[in-house]
Amino acid sequence: MNIARNNKLPLRSALSLAIIACCSCAAGAQANTGADNERDTGIEQMVVTGVKTQQPLNLSTDPKKPRQPLPANDGADYLKTIAGFSVIRKGGSDGDPVLRGMAGSRLNMLIDGETILGGCSNRMDPPTAYIFPETLDSIKVIKGPETVKYGPGNSAGVVLFERDRERPAEAGWHLHSSLLAASAGRRDGTVDASYSSPEFSLRGSATSASSDDYQDGDGVTVHSNYDRWNGQLSAAWTPDADTRYELSASRGDGEAAYADRGVDGAKFARENYSASYSRRNIGELLQSVEMQVYYNYVDHVMDNYSLRKPGGAMAMPMVMNPDRETTGGKLALVLTPTDDIQWTLGLDARDDRHRNLNAMGPQALGYRNLARHADAEFQQLGLYSEASWEPVPGRRWIAGARVDNWEVKDLRNLVMLSMMQSVANPTAGDNREEQLHSGFLRYEFALDSAPSSSATVYAGLGYTERFPDYWEMFAKETEDSVSALGIAPEKTTQLDVGYLYSGERLSASLSAFANTIDDYLMIQTGFMKPAQSMGMEMGMNTGSMGGMNEMRGASIVRNIDARSWGLEADLNYQLQDNWRTELTVSSVRGANDSDDTTLAQLPPLEARLGLYYELPQWSAGILWRSIASQERVDIGKGNIAGQDFGPTDGADVLSINGGWRASKVVLITAGVDNLLDETYAEHISRAGVAIPGFDQLARINEPGRTLWLKGVYSF
Repeated sequence: MNIARNNKLPLRSALSLAIIACCSCAAGAQANTGADNERDTGIEQMVVTGVKTQQPLNLSTDPKKPRQPLPANDGADYLKTIAGFSVIRKGGSDGDPVLRGMAGSRLNMLIDGETILGGCSNRMDPPTAYIFPETLDSIKVIKGPETVKYGPGNSAGVVLFERDRERPAEAGWHLHSSLLAASAGRRDGTVDASYSSPEFSLRGSATSASSDDYQDGDGVTVHSNYDRWNGQLSAAWTPDADTRYELSASRGDGEAAYADRGVDGAKFARENYSASYSRRNIGELLQSVEMQVYYNYVDHVMDNYSLRKPGGAMAMPMVMNPDRETTGGKLALVLTPTDDIQWTLGLDARDDRHRNLNAMGPQALGYRNLARHADAEFQQLGLYSEASWEPVPGRRWIAGARVDNWEVKDLRNLVMLSMMQSVANPTAGDNREEQLHSGFLRYEFALDSAPSSSATVYAGLGYTERFPDYWEMFAKETEDSVSALGIAPEKTTQLDVGYLYSGERLSASLSAFANTIDDYLMIQTGFMKPAQSMGMEMGMNTGSMGGMNEMRGASIVRNIDARSWGLEADLNYQLQDNWRTELTVSSVRGANDSDDTTLAQLPPLEARLGLYYELPQWSAGILWRSIASQERVDIGKGNIAGQDFGPTDGADVLSINGGWRASKVVLITAGVDNLLDETYAEHISRAGVAIPGFDQLARINEPGRTLWLKGVYSF
């Protein structure tokens, strides 16, 4: 059993946070949101370092604005500026996002309403690996199981990556382009251009990002280079102000080195096609209708020879080439039965097919001539209803419910125990069908306040049942079988409460949550299983697995009972017309009640403190990120994205930035991340492995001092 100890912020950070918090409170409860500050002062926030909550459990940000810390060119690292989010680092790109200590399919990712699923059985390509934020117009986050409109099983929340679909009032060209240069040979380029008229619009974007291996604060080189590109094209016809037809397509590819495993990502090819129709202001009862269909195909290659020199135990060439085909669609109707009620009815469906290919030795070099084998098929059909009722101004009830029918087919004849060993699948050809339910109820109450300020309190209770995903059901075993097809679904009941305030100088939000999770799907590595008994279960000769007493370490999925709880807070205070300060704090804890230990893979207490000076043409800022140590760990346990393997020290990271608005269409920004060259790693990041030519790291460290310069041209 692990002994839980209190997280402690480094002393210098704790003192600074206390001082700034006291100063802000003493200045008085007069505040407004960052958007209001821009309207009142005419000053734009040139470099974004944090995201403020402006509605209960909902927040949004503009991904086209430069930000600090400098992100990798994917969706996960952009989310790090939002309180409650963390990212699991594996290399220079393609990290796994974590919200409130929950990762994987507990956190749903949608891009323009479409579901993207990666192919790698070890999460080399999470959904955010195929998302390029700067080509989008907004990123919206809904925390907790507090909506049913965006797919099933969202126990942690939903992230919506979206493009603007508003009909313009007049014809015109729009362009956003940027170039970025940074340490470690990083080069990014983005072009997002469109022509829009009231009747027709055409939009295209292209992005490219590359980097060499970075160095940590000690000057140790991390195997982390990458090279990515993506292109997207969409066309829309809007015959009137309320009707829109749209077609879109996109393609992308790339490669990325990983320091946490014996293979790299040699291919990240994705194709996407979608069509949508929407109609608004239809009548008094039926307000709008929206329909969408989409197709996503991911072709992913992992090998140990394209981006590294094979050596040691990994000297023999090996390759894995999974692909995944996801087809889906939705229909949503918005009704207004009365002036104070908005009611959404909808259905969504998804068909998901996964195939795999594994080869070693000479076959690995010619894997393109080998056939893939289908291993899994998922079908999901969901019906949902969500309504908002505002009986009097400032009082609002929001409630929703959904039911999902799931069907999965196990197409594996063999279960791979390693690259060199397979056994017969006890559930080969089996089908599993299950019906799951979700729902929530939230109340929002606007408090009486001064004319120049507003305040809202809210409380919501949500329940969601999450079907096991591919990584839990097909990439893992159970305690007593090599097939996890029968593992139970996860059931989360969560309470969310919070407070939002907005005034002339101060804007602030505080949210807290607590949940109980029945049949939590926990991944445990190194679980010892008797090799001989497993062979007898399969009714086969285990061969090289050894004799009666030999054991083997397995990666299994278990159902446990768990709890987690935590809070997020953000504060923005306008000290003077040109000076402002920001403070965010996030904390999450949990318990594994079945094993009487802490819940694994939880990030430590974290605080961010920023001070900024802004003029219409110039800006400067300093950001201090303080991370507490994390000693509450449960070795070998976690989720599909990672497992605990030891405690982590705290760290203080200082960064600075500046901006110059050269003209109405040109913005130049620059910064230094990790100014003091701190050597540190995120607690939830992956462990390092031995790679020829590189020092082995116990944990994948974050980049050391990083200089960056970015130019944006837009009109």
